[in-house]
Amino acid sequence: MWTSADEPFSRRALGLAMGGRGRVEPNPMVGCVIVRDGQVIGEGFHAAFGGPHAEPTALSASTQSPRGATAYVTLEPCCHTNKKTPPCVPTLIEAGITRVVIGCLDPNPNVNGAGVRMLRDASIEVDRVPDGLGAECRQLIAPFLVRQQFQRPYVTMKWAQTADGKVAGHEGMRLQISGDRANAFVHTLRARSDAIVVGINTVLTDDPVLTVRGVPAVRTPERVIIDRKLRTPNDCRLVRTALQLPTVVVTSLTAPSTNFEPLVERGVRVVWPPAQREDVLLAALAAGDWVQKPYSHVLVEPGPTLANAFFKAGLCDRLWVIHNSRSIEDASAPTAATVPDWFAKTGELSLGADTLIEYLNVQSAGYHATVPSADFTLAQDLK
Repeated sequence: MWTSADEPFSRRALGLAMGGRGRVEPNPMVGCVIVRDGQVIGEGFHAAFGGPHAEPTALSASTQSPRGATAYVTLEPCCHTNKKTPPCVPTLIEAGITRVVIGCLDPNPNVNGAGVRMLRDASIEVDRVPDGLGAECRQLIAPFLVRQQFQRPYVTMKWAQTADGKVAGHEGMRLQISGDRANAFVHTLRARSDAIVVGINTVLTDDPVLTVRGVPAVRTPERVIIDRKLRTPNDCRLVRTALQLPTVVVTSLTAPSTNFEPLVERGVRVVWPPAQREDVLLAALAAGDWVQKPYSHVLVEPGPTLANAFFKAGLCDRLWVIHNSRSIEDASAPTAATVPDWFAKTGELSLGADTLIEYLNVQSAGYHATVPSADFTLAQDLK
C-alpha cells in the first residue's frame, strides 16, 4: 500500500527519467530507483533508444543485493519480447524484488496491465502512485501516449505575440517580438524535437534557417515546410543548407511538377500525402516514417493561417504562447490565432518582458489536462 514515505523515491525516479530526453524517442522516458530498508541502493534511467531499460540499469547499479527491495518505476515494467531489449518483469523477479511501485500503466497494447499481472502472479506486491503524481508520470511520456493512441507524433505549437495580439510587423514583415530568455526556451524546445514545422508563408516572409542555437542539442531536428503549391524558393536559407541539415517539403498532389527537381537537386526531400487523401498536415507529421524512424515530437512554429489549420484538424497537443509587453498598434500587422476552448491553461511564467503561457489539449488524451509539462520546469530554470 502506498504511503507518503514512498513519494520521495517515486519523485526521484521521475527526475531521473528526464535524463533520457532527446535520446530514447520513440520510446518513453523511464526512471527507476531501488530502495531497501528506506535507503536507495541503486538507480537508473532509460538512456538511449535500443539500450537497456531503466529497471536493469538500476539493478546493475545497485550497491547491495536487491533481494527484498522495492523498485520505484515511472512506467509499468514491460513483459513482451518483440522489441530490442529483454523484458523487464522477469529481470525484476529474478533479482528478488518484493515490491514494485509504478507511476502509470504502459499504454502499449503488448503490456497495458500485463506487466502488473505477471509481477503479482510472482507474489510481488504492486502499488500505483496517487493520481496527482500519476498524472505527472503520464505527462512525462505524453509523446509515447499520443503515438500509441493516435499513431502520430506529439505536436507542440508555439508563437510569440505583442500586447495587442500581433505576431508580425507591418503587412506581415518579420518582427522580433520575444526577448533573450524566451528565445533560449524556444531553442531548447527545438533541441528536444524531431522536426520543426513551418508554413510556406513563414519561409517567404522570414527566410528562417530553423536551427538550434545557444543550447546543447543531442540531435538535429528535421526542418519541414508545408508548401501545397511548391513555392519554396531555391535560394532560401532552408534550401541552401539542405545538404548539411535535413530538410523536407510537404506538398500536395496538384503542385506543379516542374518545381520538384530543383529542390531535390539541392538536397531537399519532397513528400506528398497518400493518393487516397489530400491531407498535407498529416503527411508533414508522418514525414519521418519514410526515413529512419517516425517522429516522436514535432514543434510547429506557425503563422495564424497554419495555426488555425492545425487547430481545425485537431492536431495540436500542447501550445506555448509568448506574450510580450509592448504593442505595435498597426492594423496591417497579422493577428494571432485564437486559442481554442479545448485547451486548458496549465502554467504561466514571467521571463523578463515576456510572459510564457502553456496550454494543454484536454481532448487529445486524459493524461495531462491539469498538470504542467516537464518542459515547464525547464522554462522556470531560465528565470
